[in-house]
Amino acid sequence: MIRVALSALVLLFACTPPPAVATKRAEVPALRCSLDVPAGTEVTLHVDGATFILEPGARAPHAFSLHARAPAQRGELRQVLAPDVSIAYALEANDGGSGGSESTLVGALQVGDREFAVKCHDQDEWPGDPDASWCLAWLATIRLDR
Repeated sequence: MIRVALSALVLLFACTPPPAVATKRAEVPALRCSLDVPAGTEVTLHVDGATFILEPGARAPHAFSLHARAPAQRGELRQVLAPDVSIAYALEANDGGSGGSESTLVGALQVGDREFAVKCHDQDEWPGDPDASWCLAWLATIRLDR
């Protein structure tokens, strides 16, 4: 029952477009793709992907990463984010540290015939309720370079 309720909640958030904020298109040359991220997002390019830090410098910034390597975990939750974009993932929660509770999303993002490892992180000050699925709305904007 809890899994069904959680899946419905995640579906609601994932089908919701990103908040009305200024965005920029971030290119990820190693993956030959691009996606929308909020303006001001710090993008670090890697040999096999990229890391995106929203609100850089914040005590508990939101962050997510995409990599060409095999995903550490696919997870049981599955969702279509956009035409030709889907994800299989797991959400993990823990008590975190001095910054409060943490939530991590780990999974496999399918874009067309390509697959990327994805990891998203959220942390909220106590008594917050972090939810790493916040990144699904941004991942839905990914497009492969032609």
